[in-house]
This record gives sequence, C-alpha cells and structure tokens, in this order.
Amino acid sequence: MLGKLMKYEIEATQRIFLPLYGLIIIFALINKAFITFNLQRMEGMAAVPFVISMVIYCVLIAALFVMTLVVTIQRFQKNLLADEGYLSFTLPVKAHCHLDSKMLVTLMWTILSLIVAALSIFLLAITKENVQGFSNFCMQVGVFLNKNGPLSYVVFIEAIVLMLVGATASILQIYAAITVGNLSSKHKLLAGFGAYIGFGVVEQIVASVIINAGIGFRDLDAFFNRVNPFQVAAGGIGIMIAYSLIFGAAFYFFTNWMLSRKLNLE
Repeated sequence: MLGKLMKYEIEATQRIFLPLYGLIIIFALINKAFITFNLQRMEGMAAVPFVISMVIYCVLIAALFVMTLVVTIQRFQKNLLADEGYLSFTLPVKAHCHLDSKMLVTLMWTILSLIVAALSIFLLAITKENVQGFSNFCMQVGVFLNKNGPLSYVVFIEAIVLMLVGATASILQIYAAITVGNLSSKHKLLAGFGAYIGFGVVEQIVASVIINAGIGFRDLDAFFNRVNPFQVAAGGIGIMIAYSLIFGAAFYFFTNWMLSRKLNLE
C-alpha cells in the first residue's frame, strides 16, 4: 500500500516539479548560448534578451526551492488535515503509511531539486577549461582520500548521510508543526508557525548543551594533537547524525501519534 500511496503522491506533485525542472534546464541552455556567442557583451537594447533570460533563470531557481517548501506544506495540510483528510483516512491504511509516503516523496523532490539546480549551474558554467579543472579536482579528491586512509572515506560517507538525515528531519519537523497547528480552531497556519519556532528553540537548546559538553576539555590543543583530525571529524559528524536521527524520530512518532489519536478535521 505504501507504494500505491507514493505513486499517487508523485502523480499529484510531478505536474508542478517536472515543468519547473524543464524550464530551468531550458533557460540554462539559452543563457549558455548567449554566453557562448558573447551576446551578453552587447550594449543597449541588444543586451536586453540576455538580461531578461538571466533574470528568468534566477527567478526559476528561487521558485524551485520556494515551491519545494510550499508543496511540502500544502500536500500534508490539504491531503491529511483538510477536507481531503476524510477520504484519506477512510482508506484501509494506517496513519504512518500516509506519513511515510509524504516524507519519502518530499525527500525525493528535495534531492531532485538540488540535482537539477546544480546541473543547470554546471550547464551554464561549463567550458573546456572548467571541465578539465573539475576533472583535476575529482582526481585530487581521490588522491587525498587514498592518502588519508579509511577514516577519510568514513567522513565523506558520513557527510552524505548527514545531509539525507538532516533533510528528512527538517521535513518531519514541518509535518509535526503543521499537525500541532491543526489543533487550533482558528489561525492554524500561525499556530503551526509558532510550533515550528518552538521546536527550533528546543533543538537549539539541546545543541548548545551538546556543544558546551564537547568543549569542556581543559586542554583542547593537547587533545587535538593526540587525535587524528579525521577521527575527530568522523566523531563530530557521527554526533550530528545521531542528533538529527533522534529529533527526526521524535518528530516522526509525535506526528504519527497525533494523526492516529488527535486528528482534527473540523
């Protein structure tokens, strides 16, 4: 059933993202054509098409990330907590399946949005020299990782995991805040925003406690001189992953509990 819910969610959201992705790539190529043929150096009215094209491209990039956030909020609110919620929760599916499908599809679009934005920038900036420079950079990274041993690979992998876990925890924080806001009879959006701020404050307090505990060593210089920097980095990133996992799990179970026991569709 999770697969069916995800398929429905993708079909409902792809009509927004796919055209936007296509437009971004198209305008990146148009701007690249202007740059390639030096048309951006034209003066006066002759430069207007390039300026307009570049402005549209920048607006589309900004719109991409704004729409990712808007769709995240809208799909959860409209499909589960508004009128459509009556239909959604009549399905023989537990609340966590609805939550899982929305979370996974939102994470998918978030990753794809980052990839499309990066690809468009790459297309816009690509030259023979840049390609060679990027190739050399990748080779240097490989040499660096090989030179510093397995711990450097651990740090690299941990950084990727941290980004995925952090993005997922952020999505779940939004869902938890929306669910709390839905308990309000009036001003649900404002209440949800207040809940989001409140969750953020709690996270900052916990983070401050962890950081203060981490810097409680009296002789930090001696500590860092004795320990491999990659070991310190691996440990630090591991703590951040655990931090994100704990809060992400808390937001997940809280939202699931609220949807299962405290749902308010009035």
